Amino acid sequence: MAQVVREVIGWGLVLGVSVLPVTAQSLALPAADPVGIARSGAQVAYGYSLEAASTNPALLASLKEKTAVFFSVGLEMSSTQQSMESQQTVESALKSRFSYDRNRTLAAFGLATRLTPTLSLGLKLDEPFLRHGRLLDDAPSRYLGDGIDLAAKRLEGQAAWAFTPNLSVGIGLGVARLSYASSSVMRLDVPNDPALAVSATNLVNGLVEQRVGQNGDKVVPSYSLGLRWALNPRWTFGFTHQSGLKGDLSLKSGFRDANLGIYSTDGLSTVPDVGTDVRAAALLARAGTTAGTGSLELPSQTTVGVRHRVLPFMTWEVDLRWTSASLRVPSFATIQTPSGTVSAPAELPRGKSHMALNASTEMDLGKYWTLRAGLSFDQRSVEESSAEPLLGGPRTASFSFGAGYKVWGGELNLGYQYRQSEDQDTRRLDGVWSSTGFQPGGTRIRMEGMGHLLALGYKVAF
Repeated sequence: MAQVVREVIGWGLVLGVSVLPVTAQSLALPAADPVGIARSGAQVAYGYSLEAASTNPALLASLKEKTAVFFSVGLEMSSTQQSMESQQTVESALKSRFSYDRNRTLAAFGLATRLTPTLSLGLKLDEPFLRHGRLLDDAPSRYLGDGIDLAAKRLEGQAAWAFTPNLSVGIGLGVARLSYASSSVMRLDVPNDPALAVSATNLVNGLVEQRVGQNGDKVVPSYSLGLRWALNPRWTFGFTHQSGLKGDLSLKSGFRDANLGIYSTDGLSTVPDVGTDVRAAALLARAGTTAGTGSLELPSQTTVGVRHRVLPFMTWEVDLRWTSASLRVPSFATIQTPSGTVSAPAELPRGKSHMALNASTEMDLGKYWTLRAGLSFDQRSVEESSAEPLLGGPRTASFSFGAGYKVWGGELNLGYQYRQSEDQDTRRLDGVWSSTGFQPGGTRIRMEGMGHLLALGYKVAF
């Protein structure tokens, strides 16, 4: 049996390494608690771990304690950078623009209790998806979207049944609260008479640039399934499936901030005709907004993993995770003027299915200390031809570490992960918006992304 498991792991590693040249970051977090973060999410087969049971409900049946609880708080930090190739200097220098609104808090909770030798119950709170960021007012891609704030907070009740000490199944049922906000920048034609539509007798004499946004939230059902099979005292196989999340958010829209500038009809000069600013204010006072259409859809995830206790004090695990292609966000809000509807030149892309390879190791150092480390490689989650900075989706490598210290009758845990996305070059994001509409510029733009996850938590058993 051990030889068979070694062959399975070997093929898994081969498959994982083979996807690295086409690897990427999805919206999914590896975990929201410090232990899961330190393991880079590789823990679906990790028995004797309450934090791992948040990922795989079948692991509730393998916990040593009759009752255990953990709670944690953390911080997610991420940013994107756009470097636009300058066409105004001989050396074609790159001008970089960074995003802001980079930080979000995280919270996680887990509870487990054994009712009978074969039945265990649990409760978990986590945050499986998170993406946020705002671009600068002069970002070259602002017309194709300049802000996003997407989050999912999930609460599930769990149950696990142990058919034998080595085989158990689990299920989680609950709800997830989806929240979403987006914004984009548009330019509106300002005619001589802003109360009337543009025509041959009501000519455009300038443009006004305005940000419009939308936001909404929805509580939707969620579920998870899990399996744990301990092949022998050293080898364990795990499987889990987490459902996708989908909901109509009933978005509300409106203007965001004051107008961003008045431009001439060629879309380049910021010196309008005399009186255009007054007419622009009158136009915006008469304009209205309409929220985008479409539901927010977040993908399902299916993971298989193998854990091996190579030494009494050291354990490692390798997971392969498949994320479905069902990632979709609502369209941008639009603006209605007397001359008609103004909309963004493009919408955010849909996701694509992709694989990820996760690995972790854990070492018990004496009576008090536990050290953890992990890494992960994600395939591209958005088609390269649709690359843009808000949803991201390039190939990504992540590295993590953490530690646990037994104190106050429980265990204090710290976890950290660093995520670095692959640089992407594109010529589809910049452009000029004149009185004739948006025209792509074709300038090369390089996009870069990075992020950090940090969490501190405490676990105690009864």
